[in-house]
Amino acid sequence: MSYLTEKQALNIYARMLHTLDSSEFEPFLSEDFLYTSQKVLTDINSKNDFIEYIRPKLETIRKSKSPVYAELGVCPAYGHTDCLVIAQGDKSNLVGVAYISVDEGKICRIDL
Repeated sequence: MSYLTEKQALNIYARMLHTLDSSEFEPFLSEDFLYTSQKVLTDINSKNDFIEYIRPKLETIRKSKSPVYAELGVCPAYGHTDCLVIAQGDKSNLVGVAYISVDEGKICRIDL
């Protein structure tokens, strides 16, 4: 597998949020993937658990007809520089900033 950069990983995550389809994103996840979010009560700490979480979430967003905007940004924090700025419904309705960690060519962590 070729080397995946954080910026490439952020672009793949953004594409999933724009298309509301996780099938292209899932192969990039490491088996011990970790997802943390202030909007999710407990951390999700495996690829399979994240897939079980994200598919219905994307379907709910699709049904709500409330578009997701995800754009690359620069916001140095948590040891990262690049991030994804996420809004929903309207570009001014910011819902979060995502940071992605990559290890050995796989996405190993997303912090929202």
